[in-house]
Amino acid sequence: MEVIIGFLMILMIGCFSLIGIFMISLRENTLDKILFILVALATGTILATALFDLIPESLHHLEELNTEGAGIAESLLFTFVILGFVIFFIIERFIYWFHGHAHEKDNQLVCYDNLTEGVDQVVERGNKIKNFAILNLIGDGLHNFLDGIIIIVAFLSGFRNGIIITLAVLFHELPQEIGDFGILIYGGFSKKKALLFNFSSAMVALLGGLLAYFLSNTIELFNLFFLAFSGGGFLYLASAELMPELTKQKNLKKSIIQTLIFLCGLILIMSLVILLPHE
Repeated sequence: MEVIIGFLMILMIGCFSLIGIFMISLRENTLDKILFILVALATGTILATALFDLIPESLHHLEELNTEGAGIAESLLFTFVILGFVIFFIIERFIYWFHGHAHEKDNQLVCYDNLTEGVDQVVERGNKIKNFAILNLIGDGLHNFLDGIIIIVAFLSGFRNGIIITLAVLFHELPQEIGDFGILIYGGFSKKKALLFNFSSAMVALLGGLLAYFLSNTIELFNLFFLAFSGGGFLYLASAELMPELTKQKNLKKSIIQTLIFLCGLILIMSLVILLPHE
């Protein structure tokens, strides 16, 4: 039952890839306010998910396996935490580098170069498909593939873990999907094709979910190590990708609001960990 819910959650998150068509019709100030909230909330939820759910859950699995005589060292588990951190760093730096370099100012207000300091509405697109748009789709597909694995592994570990991970992935995906749509438009895709390809990229998460489902049934240690790997990846997303966006805010009042939203994200996940029963 948990696995079915997990795949439904992947489908739900994938549908948010269609959000770009609605967002580009919003005024710049309105969109900026929405992203302002989402980025702060995502930072808190992803950081708390790594520290209060994913890594502790992997340690819990380690204790259970060692009780059965597996003899796995904790250092090996934390090696996978570091590996997750490094792999997510590679994905973000060498593929998502194109997110920040698809922006031009020559009368072509294009995509979302910064999530918290102004958002430009798409005005004009290129005449042919540009390489960075293809690379963005590949990178996004890889990222979504990992998200699918994370969500299914979480639901296989328990309903509580699945809900917490789904929320963390959801809050991170919303602002990202807005940027992805803008990049595809600028990269030469029509609005219809941008929606289609962005949605197809999001659905790659289903393949990741299927892989996780079959491997978890055949490789007993898969869930343990992928929970640790995901914990490291989430630590990277929160500390190296999202939190720097918050520190760019120089206005004192907005910084205080952002901090409060960030704390709300932390408290939300911590509350779910406490209130939802562990299975």
